[in-house]
Amino acid sequence: MIKNIIKKLKQEENCIWALGLAVFLCAGISIFFDYYYAINDDLVMKDILSGAYTGVPEGRNIQMLFPLGWLISILYRVARNLPWYGIFLCVCHFGCIFLFTKRLLSFFHKTWTKAVAVVLETGLIVTLLLYELVFVQYTVTSAILASTAAFLFYTADSSGTVKDFFCRNIGSIVLAVVAFQMRTEMLLLLLPLICVTGLCRWACEKPFFTKENAAKYFSVLGGILAGMLLSQGVHMAAHAGEDWQQFNHFFDSRTQLYDFLWKWHPGYEGNEAFYDSIGMTANSQMLIENYNFGLDETIDAGILDKINENANERRKEQVSIAETLKQAFANYVYRTLHRADFPWNLFVIILYIMVFAYTMGNRHLRFIWELACLAVVRTGLWMFVFYRGRVLERITHPLYLMEFTILIAFLLVECKNTGKVFSYLKAGITGVLLALCLFLIQGSVEKSMEEYVRKESVYKEWEALQAYLNDNGDCFYFMDVYSWSKYTDKMFVNVDNSIQNYDIMGGWISKSPLTEEKYRYYGMATMEQALLEAPNVYIINKGEDWNWLTGYYADKGITVSMLKIDSILTDDVEFLGVYKVTKE
Repeated sequence: MIKNIIKKLKQEENCIWALGLAVFLCAGISIFFDYYYAINDDLVMKDILSGAYTGVPEGRNIQMLFPLGWLISILYRVARNLPWYGIFLCVCHFGCIFLFTKRLLSFFHKTWTKAVAVVLETGLIVTLLLYELVFVQYTVTSAILASTAAFLFYTADSSGTVKDFFCRNIGSIVLAVVAFQMRTEMLLLLLPLICVTGLCRWACEKPFFTKENAAKYFSVLGGILAGMLLSQGVHMAAHAGEDWQQFNHFFDSRTQLYDFLWKWHPGYEGNEAFYDSIGMTANSQMLIENYNFGLDETIDAGILDKINENANERRKEQVSIAETLKQAFANYVYRTLHRADFPWNLFVIILYIMVFAYTMGNRHLRFIWELACLAVVRTGLWMFVFYRGRVLERITHPLYLMEFTILIAFLLVECKNTGKVFSYLKAGITGVLLALCLFLIQGSVEKSMEEYVRKESVYKEWEALQAYLNDNGDCFYFMDVYSWSKYTDKMFVNVDNSIQNYDIMGGWISKSPLTEEKYRYYGMATMEQALLEAPNVYIINKGEDWNWLTGYYADKGITVSMLKIDSILTDDVEFLGVYKVTKE
């Protein structure tokens, strides 16, 4: 019986190693850190899904596609007080680690080599991904899903029929489609790299071009595309109402302005004639500047479209397409070779060198064009990112992660050769990567700890703010956007999904049907009216400058003043003030 148990464990050795690593990393991180939402986007998404925003769990959470949002909201309906969104994100992370490790270990046959592989993978994860695993952001989670899908696709056994191959890659299809539903823009950015992965894997087949091989690889890519189209179709059907269509237009216009055209948007001074032509005063335009545009009901998609059109014209006058491309290429080269993305760029460059050296020694020259194809596509994607002008770590790190996993897949497939010379080369590659991890892992831990300490300090204010709101549950509070924007929350601590008695005065959720639903819940028609007329509605702000608000009401012929009624404290120090709009 013991022999049978040992035999069974041996058969499931890869699964046990993979599960052990995923549990070890999850538990290890939990010991030293609390999991945080990296930025407030995920915090708001969680609030919508859980019902903390409107009072009812809602699948249409604006940032992700409806099918996935609906499924998570259903979990909140079943057990409202559990942190389902945080659980889901962590399951995605550590589930992908499990799947990646299990497939990785299938390339190793001896227990000691599997142990070395797991140690190396652990070092790479801590060195490159610790920050993203602790401070969770759905955009990066989408990339982790997509990268795992690409890795599983490239390393899948291609023997058997088209049906067999398709069934083996169902996991890759599901991961890619979930990544698309979670963050559509990220999956679309990474999709060309997934296609390159499929093309390069197809090139491993001998003979290369047969109808059966074409059917195999196009079936997988077709499955991903079909899942994406179905997801988008369901999403569009769920948002078919006129109110959601109007908001989606506003959302897209707002995104275009703040994310891509902000540096060219016209300030009020010197552009008075333009703003007069679209019916905006200086005080109304100031609400665009400080992001509190939810106060002004006249700021709609049409207004933002006109501002965007003006900004586009100014951009064309100031910068030509050729100059933009030239600068984008210069930024791309600098970013690739310097410390801006260190150590991601270092690992990727070294992996390119390793794959090239190994394939030259192995005389598998087809890998040269595969590397060239990968390099060309990655260059195009980076140029696109720099051309658009939105270069954030939550975009650049996913690009590196996808490329990194593809190069690892290249190495694993190529390293199947078991000749003595190549065994030495494999040992050398492992040694170099381990040495890099040992050299760089301290920096990764220190970076994560520094951010953790910073967030813990800010979290004290967040706790004090939440305590104040809970103690005054019969009141409603509007928060200045920039007074609120630095706050985020822990994923699994002090979970409270009851409806919140506050809202921010702008942001990507503002003017949505969900905002209107929240206002109705609290008996309010508009922010402007509630601030002026409701006796229990207040503003929370970190500053004393109220010219933008008093000026806005003055434009409407209403004289108001701001009365400070309370302070929100942490360690006996005021960090936010509570104010009442009073009509004179």
